[in-house]
Amino acid sequence: MSDVRPDTPLRVLIVEDEALIAFDLEAQIEDCGYEVTDIAQDVASCQAAARRVRPDVALMDYRLKNGDSGRVAATWLREELDVPCIFLSGNLDEATRALLGPLHPVAFVGKPLLPPALRAALEKADALRAGPG
Repeated sequence: MSDVRPDTPLRVLIVEDEALIAFDLEAQIEDCGYEVTDIAQDVASCQAAARRVRPDVALMDYRLKNGDSGRVAATWLREELDVPCIFLSGNLDEATRALLGPLHPVAFVGKPLLPPALRAALEKADALRAGPG
């Protein structure tokens, strides 16, 4: 993951095209004690946001604004910045999970989002940024 600074909160980029869901995610992330770096709605805004402030992890919706794919955004994040994703979707069937598997996602969280599932995924991402041990 990105620069390890265990004394700083996990930095989370939200990539979600539904504004109400994005704002709810932001509140939940902050309630967990983590930092939201930005909210993006499509691939281009995801790339711009990640270049401004490199996140430790991205919460990635599978279907984005303008017909963009969260898979495309997640691939760019992983290949260019080595930033992993937590995928959010109402459709996380086995085929979708297999398609996203090569990106080594931190977790899959189904929609509608349940706060305990989101918290567990964020805690896993936070633990992973420090590495094993």
